[in-house]
Amino acid sequence: MFDLRTEAEMRLHSERTARELALKKQRAEADEARATTEVTAAADMDPPKA
Repeated sequence: MFDLRTEAEMRLHSERTARELALKKQRAEADEARATTEVTAAADMDPPKA
């Protein structure tokens, strides 16, 4: 099968890839939450329409 070094390198690559994907998802969610907050804040600033 695989030798120990190759197996360790594959595991490291998998963990690194998973971490990068998790960070990317977290940033996207934070950006979405920030955009929603900005839209809500802008709507609160608009004067009521009669």
